[in-house]
Amino acid sequence: MRQVFRERECNHRDEGADGEFYNGAFYVQALQQLPINRAMEVAGKVGSFFWADAQNIRVWLCPRCAGELNLGDSPRSISQVARRQA
Repeated sequence: MRQVFRERECNHRDEGADGEFYNGAFYVQALQQLPINRAMEVAGKVGSFFWADAQNIRVWLCPRCAGELNLGDSPRSISQVARRQA
């Protein structure tokens, strides 16, 4: 069975920034670790989606946004689908 992923991205992609796709579930978990005001600010930079759909979402983040979420280059957080495409 083929799994379909939808993509969301931070607003810095339109500005030509480099970035990586991250697993939507790890993105949501990282947001939940932030204080509410900070989480709302960071989430406002990314296209919205229902958190219940996170396992089917790939979130493209520039290094600055990924850093705000402390995602870094963790192999678990970077989308494995994106890595296979590279």
